Amino acid sequence: MGMTFCAKEVMMARVPEWTKGEFITLISKPELSDEDLIKLLPKRSKDAVWIVRAGVHSFHTGGNISMLSEMMMNLLGSKTTLVECPICKIAF
Repeated sequence: MGMTFCAKEVMMARVPEWTKGEFITLISKPELSDEDLIKLLPKRSKDAVWIVRAGVHSFHTGGNISMLSEMMMNLLGSKTTLVECPICKIAF
């Protein structure tokens, strides 16, 4: 599944920078819809949640991860916890 992002979309996902707590909330709730997740992340738009979720999917499939911050990539790559992809539901 190829995904492309324009600079504006990437900036929407990263401004202001996501906190570690926000990102952990996002990756710990793969079962929630974007609409339900933004209720837990009031500083984030539905589009921003979708973009970061797409980045999580791209991280484990080897795609474009330019929308993920260093903190996000470090957490995803840490292997201290199993993450379920919010897009394809594969655990990695």
